[in-house]
Amino acid sequence: MAKQTIGIGTTANDGTGDPLRDAFDKVNDNFDEVYSAFTFASNNATVANNVLIGNSTVNSVANSTTVSISNSTSEVTTTSGSILVGNSTVNSIANSSTIVVSNSTSSITVSEGTIAVGNSTVNTTANSSLVNATSVTVNSNTGLTLGTSDTSANGFTYLPNGLIIQYGSVDANTTVGDITFANVFPTGLYSLTVTTNIAGAYDSTYQSIVIASNTSTANVRTANVTIKSVSYTAIGK
Repeated sequence: MAKQTIGIGTTANDGTGDPLRDAFDKVNDNFDEVYSAFTFASNNATVANNVLIGNSTVNSVANSTTVSISNSTSEVTTTSGSILVGNSTVNSIANSSTIVVSNSTSSITVSEGTIAVGNSTVNTTANSSLVNATSVTVNSNTGLTLGTSDTSANGFTYLPNGLIIQYGSVDANTTVGDITFANVFPTGLYSLTVTTNIAGAYDSTYQSIVIASNTSTANVRTANVTIKSVSYTAIGK
């Protein structure tokens, strides 16, 4: 409804203005229009419908649940549960438990118990990056876990930088002694060390060597037909 203006005449008491009943009818209609745009609760008024403030480059819209401020390069939206700030290259979202800041090259997520930093090019081999910083100080190692590991007899450990250490033992002699690594090295095997477990005096015929290796297996042999246990440590990535 358009605003209704009360006619007051040309001069005081000239009889050309609106009759008193008609004038107050317009007053009531105008107040009804104003009240319909607001919701009143506990003496606080909120906007029931949209309120638009804008020009050719900046437009702001507000209603009872959302405030949106935008122009040609950015947009800010506030709702009852989240805040969004963004444009074509940067988008930020915040609510009571999470803050997300992202663009085409990186993303940062903060929640009540986790900090995650990652993008399409920064990830650890097995898991996404949880913390990426110049330095991290830990005052206690209680409950601290870095990487993934298996502590079985033939085990392995993943270090945070992606390096993998695998270890174990194999029975070997002149014809047998084949190792199958618990995990295939995705990039390559950098180092493989073998040591024969000999009790008593050293015997060179039990010395172990690696005759072949790749990212998933290795062949170990000794110069003696008697089988001996050979320990190995493999490092790769």
